[in-house]
Amino acid sequence: MERQRAVFGFPTVWDSTFETHESIFRAIEDLRAIARDLVSATKNSTQELVQVQSALTQIRSENMVDVVDVLLLAGNQRGAGAMKIARGMIEISVISEYLEKNSTEVHDYLNFSTVEAWRHLQIVEKYRPGRVPPELMKQAKVEYNRVKPRFSKAKGKVQHRWIEKSVKQMAADLGRLNIYEIVYSAASELHHMPFAGVIGHELNWLREALFAAHGSLLGTVIALYKTVPEPGTNFRDRLSAAMANFRYTRKKP
Repeated sequence: MERQRAVFGFPTVWDSTFETHESIFRAIEDLRAIARDLVSATKNSTQELVQVQSALTQIRSENMVDVVDVLLLAGNQRGAGAMKIARGMIEISVISEYLEKNSTEVHDYLNFSTVEAWRHLQIVEKYRPGRVPPELMKQAKVEYNRVKPRFSKAKGKVQHRWIEKSVKQMAADLGRLNIYEIVYSAASELHHMPFAGVIGHELNWLREALFAAHGSLLGTVIALYKTVPEPGTNFRDRLSAAMANFRYTRKKP
């Protein structure tokens, strides 16, 4: 007797979901192709800002992360789940666009990872004493003390994020407060589950999740494009078409 093959999802809805939102699915795939080519074109760059933007773009566009997860969930009509992931994409889009506009802050973005690493190691040691090798703890502490003054506030207290501004404040600086208040806040309710989030799980978020993912990836790709010294007319023309495609899918019923 042949064993039944595992199926992860709901095959009966795949075709109908694709047909309903075909223009968005195809537009996202076209944008992912641009992202791959742009990341490939910048892989040898030694500029920190380009490296960071390239990494953010790659994480958000390549297989089995973020946008692909949104597509998988949307394709199976799990709109609320897709929206939760799209929320993270919005945050990364805001960060990448903010760094593109404020390039000198990329050093803080990178160096704060040392603070986070030290905090993680301390947590491990708190609950599993001796688990972290002493030499690693010593090295991590040296690196932490090196960057600590940059992130210290009054009375030596170290800030909790790489930047004191919240995502909302960065979005406001970029003129994207509407995206935060309309999309990001609604998706946050699905994540954090106030009663509005409970009610929200009863709604169909498919189209909103796809648009949020599409727009966020577009913003991240454009931020990378703007940091590349000589991207060439090919990318400019392809991104212009991608932007027009995004506007078209937004207007299409």
